[in-house]
Amino acid sequence: MAELIEINQLENELTKLSNKWSINDKFLMCMYEFKNFNDALSFMNKVGVKCEEMDHHPKWTNVYNRLEIELYTHDKDGLTMKDFDLASFMDQEFKSYE
Repeated sequence: MAELIEINQLENELTKLSNKWSINDKFLMCMYEFKNFNDALSFMNKVGVKCEEMDHHPKWTNVYNRLEIELYTHDKDGLTMKDFDLASFMDQEFKSYE
């Protein structure tokens, strides 16, 4: 089971992600902007498969070509490596849409 990341380690983990990510309270947050709705939806479908594999699901909101994401490990009430691993996967997937 994933363990909470210590507060003094959060910034270190954040530097491994794209500059689209930030930490706000207990959440790892990001906003991706795509060329169009179809690209945003395609990205969500690809990432959704990974989320199911990881059994780790984001809170995300899609409006046309924008996707806002919040990651958080509910059973730990904070951020774990599962959040950062999923964020890293999302960053890699997003590269194909830039």
